[in-house]
Amino acid sequence: MFTHCNIKFKPHETWFLYDNKNFTRRKFYLATCPICQKGLAKLIETRIDDGEVFSEVVSGSKLEKLMPRLIKEVRYTNEDMKKFKTSPFGLCYGNNKEIHNSKGEIIEIRQTRCDFYGNKELILSVKISQ
Repeated sequence: MFTHCNIKFKPHETWFLYDNKNFTRRKFYLATCPICQKGLAKLIETRIDDGEVFSEVVSGSKLEKLMPRLIKEVRYTNEDMKKFKTSPFGLCYGNNKEIHNSKGEIIEIRQTRCDFYGNKELILSVKISQ
């Protein structure tokens, strides 16, 4: 979460970066303030030697210098995950749905597995005979 202009907002893009010789678990979050439209970014990385987590928020000219350097180190982005995965992955939840006919009677029950990226998969479909 970013805080700017006295409001909190979420990043619109996340870059997952390759590990380097000093840091691992590197993420670069990009956001735009909805009030002033200022570009903000946060780099979070964990030092390999002692496991200490470093977080740095940048904007303005520092962001313009940092982005071209980090774009070469991008392994994948959150948008890539949405495009290439068609079946649910990660943390999933179940969704049960009743299918009704024109009289309002239940004719089928469908169970689907869903994830938080919008992917769905039909697990079970039970037809109910009247």
